[in-house]
Amino acid sequence: MLVLSCPCKLRLLEGMLRKRLPQAIVVHGAVMNINRGNPIHHEVIVDSWPEFKVVLTRPCKEIATDPSDVYTNVYAAFYQDLDAYRRLIKDTDAVNWAHTFHLFGNDPF
Repeated sequence: MLVLSCPCKLRLLEGMLRKRLPQAIVVHGAVMNINRGNPIHHEVIVDSWPEFKVVLTRPCKEIATDPSDVYTNVYAAFYQDLDAYRRLIKDTDAVNWAHTFHLFGNDPF
């Protein structure tokens, strides 16, 4: 699990996700917002870089302090490998399971 914080890598990721539209629409939108000032206060996690199989956006830990706030605790996921996605979600601290949250995934189009 890697947290992408470098602006160059985030811009590159945005372009890579653009090529995978419409399936990556939710994560692409979140990464676009992060690249344009991050008004949603999210961070980006990938399973590996630059050959990722999973991209997850999640609220920054400083922002997601209320465990019952489902409007702040929103995650977006794009995956090309279901097993890699399951490993990232289950076997790492990528998701705060103590909070109530929404998780949006691949668009089936």
